[in-house]
Amino acid sequence: MTDPDRRHKKEHAMDAIRAVQAVLRRWDPIGVAPDEFAPSDEYDSYAPHIVSMLAGGSSVVALAKHLEHIRTESIGLPAGRDRDMACAEELMGWWKQRGEQT
Repeated sequence: MTDPDRRHKKEHAMDAIRAVQAVLRRWDPIGVAPDEFAPSDEYDSYAPHIVSMLAGGSSVVALAKHLEHIRTESIGLPAGRDRDMACAEELMGWWKQRGEQT
């Protein structure tokens, strides 16, 4: 792989991570409104794994379960299945649309 190919692949991956980070900011399970009342990167660390899940063919149900795990185990909040599912559906829709554009 040439250096320009590597650079393009890395830029493509970083674009995907940034898009997922934006969705996670809207998901906002803590309710801290990143960019307003909390740092904008409040949920950013979760994005790379979610991109990997999407790239690996994860189902929307598996994504929702992962978001629920983040909410309940990593953050320590009560379950919010409807909101987690809505976020997972948004992520999946974005991923599919992204695939259609490339």
